[in-house]
Amino acid sequence: MNPLLHHVDLITRHRSRGPVEVGVVTAVNEALGAIRTELYKVFMPPGDVLIGLSAEIEAGSSTAVTYDDGFSWPHGIGSIEKLPHLQACFGSDKPAIECLPNGDSRLILLLRNEQHEPYAFLVVVRSIPLAIADIDIVRGFAALLKNCLSLLDYSETDTLTRLLNRKTFDEYLIKILANIPRQEDVGSGALHLPQRRHAHPQACDHWLGVMDIDKFKTINDRFGHLIGDEVLILMANLMRESFRVQDKLFRFGGEEFVALLRPAEFAHAKGTFERFRTRVENFEFPQVGRVTVSAGFTRITIGDTPSIILDSADEALYYAKGHGRNQCHAYETLVAEGKLQPLQLQISELELF
Repeated sequence: MNPLLHHVDLITRHRSRGPVEVGVVTAVNEALGAIRTELYKVFMPPGDVLIGLSAEIEAGSSTAVTYDDGFSWPHGIGSIEKLPHLQACFGSDKPAIECLPNGDSRLILLLRNEQHEPYAFLVVVRSIPLAIADIDIVRGFAALLKNCLSLLDYSETDTLTRLLNRKTFDEYLIKILANIPRQEDVGSGALHLPQRRHAHPQACDHWLGVMDIDKFKTINDRFGHLIGDEVLILMANLMRESFRVQDKLFRFGGEEFVALLRPAEFAHAKGTFERFRTRVENFEFPQVGRVTVSAGFTRITIGDTPSIILDSADEALYYAKGHGRNQCHAYETLVAEGKLQPLQLQISELELF
């Protein structure tokens, strides 16, 4: 098989973002005989542009190394101002080619997603000048990456709100549970993910929150389903504005939403969910007016199963619903205060994954 087609075959076999990106970086480096090829991810929180190294490969390596687990920040995350060679290319869709002081040639290409938003930079360094045919190869693999990610977006997102869907949630949660290091792993170079809070009071944990629009059935009955759908879309937009770039936001169906927070201390997690609740409370929904949400959240810890985590957050949500709505409660706090009985994991609930 032609080497380029072989790489296309390998790339399109994957059904998750990391391996697709690694495949593209590996293919470009091999096809161009490059010294090094890098993929930098672009994040744009309000008022800033952040850049982090997501994948890289050196000449002689068989496959690229990835630094992006989907939750943590990529390697060396920081303002784009710290990488002036990338900052100079930001906003331009034309590949930039420059000669480095040591005589190597460097190509920088800004990649955009389906919404035409900056997504990443592809950087290729080669010892000999890049010809037009070489640039075409890079652009071809960049287009392939965009198409693959677009297909993944379609399969992973809710059609109405463009938030992530339930199937994708299951995959993310299982990945988190599989990668939380145990106490004995912490000092032995384990993957840097959070420990259990009770083992280290200042540790940062992942958190799961369930949010539900209060009296949403009344909105549908009174204003119709088209207006109800508009409320759901606006609610999704408020979620994007309230949570951090790396937090994962999902629509479970109907008026229920879920957020998986990247590692944070309890106070920050509580503040994040409260920020969203307050933003919704203060937002004027067209035709509907005032809408509120109730929320319950819980810590993700070693030994939990997906069902026990969801049930814990649901218990805190039901408490909020039953005590006046438009509230946010932590499951652990409610248990500590004696307002909820702790859920017990039954042997029949053990999940294999």
